[in-house]
Amino acid sequence: MIRARFYPITKLFKAGFLRGGGHILESLPPIAVEFHWCASCNYNCIHCSYGQRRKNKSRLSDTIITQTIKDLRDLGTKAVYLSGGGEPTTLSKWDMHARALLDSGIEVALITNSVAIKQEHYDLLRRFNYIAVSVYSTKEKQYQAIVGAKHFEGQFSLPKKLKTADSTLIVGARCVINAINYKEIFNTYQKAMSEGFDYIIFIPAIDYEKRAIDLTQEQKDDVLQQIEQGLQAINPATTNLINVKNNNIGHYGSTYIPKLQKSFLCNAILMRSNAFINYDGEVYLCQPLIGDKTFSIGNLNDARFGELWNAARHSEVIARLNEKFAKGACENCRAISYNIAIDELLQGTIPEHLLQDNFL
Repeated sequence: MIRARFYPITKLFKAGFLRGGGHILESLPPIAVEFHWCASCNYNCIHCSYGQRRKNKSRLSDTIITQTIKDLRDLGTKAVYLSGGGEPTTLSKWDMHARALLDSGIEVALITNSVAIKQEHYDLLRRFNYIAVSVYSTKEKQYQAIVGAKHFEGQFSLPKKLKTADSTLIVGARCVINAINYKEIFNTYQKAMSEGFDYIIFIPAIDYEKRAIDLTQEQKDDVLQQIEQGLQAINPATTNLINVKNNNIGHYGSTYIPKLQKSFLCNAILMRSNAFINYDGEVYLCQPLIGDKTFSIGNLNDARFGELWNAARHSEVIARLNEKFAKGACENCRAISYNIAIDELLQGTIPEHLLQDNFL
């Protein structure tokens, strides 16, 4: 979602770096970092993919956050999005840290339930690249059953509070499809559009922690039928429902592995596309593996981010991840489109006019 263009693919491809022929792969900064700086949340969602991990109430210290922001700036990180683990705006100085990121020239995005956002934050938020607001249902009883809180009217209100005539801020919505709201997809879509959201994505509940929170096959079939019947009522530019349908009511997956003909390494990992900083200080390279410390490159309570990044442990984890990738064992991958695009580039099947730096 972050709109800046980072490290044009064709420049690195033509130099041989995507084929493993350049030393730049040993020193690239993280392009974008996902900051999970606290485990606390003002909701208790039934589908929360951090449900068990959130119980420890961990958070990073202000000192570690400040040091990490400086390291990200010095490394040349382009973007940070504040998300996950809990609700990022429940951290007492979240706005101060967000401002420090922006003042460092780093683009900032926020995934939030918006409960803790106040009018005093509006000017700061207008400097963000995008904000994605979690919405749950157009029916109040469903909403309360899902989140265990009373912010029903507020969940759709942020676009009209933040967007101005000359604003470049994108305000989107995210709706996790779960066992309570799975029949409300199109009502939720229409509500989001009418309230001024730029888009809404639907994410079938992902059972990272094996708590049986994902949809049953019967519920998936119902969602599929809804989408097939309502396709004419949606603008594909404003929602991912067609992709959800094409993925058989999935959002992420490993089904792209058989499509890859030239790639035996995860190019998203090799290009340092993302890093994930967890509230316990562990730093990961792959979101679905957060919590598995065998895939952590180190802990910020022991060393600064700048010391962990591109260190020996970092290379060891990359090798372990590539071994997993080569076996086709990746799950819930966020880098599907990226890896398919790189593989097509390696195959030489992308038309020449699309290889211009302004496109890729």
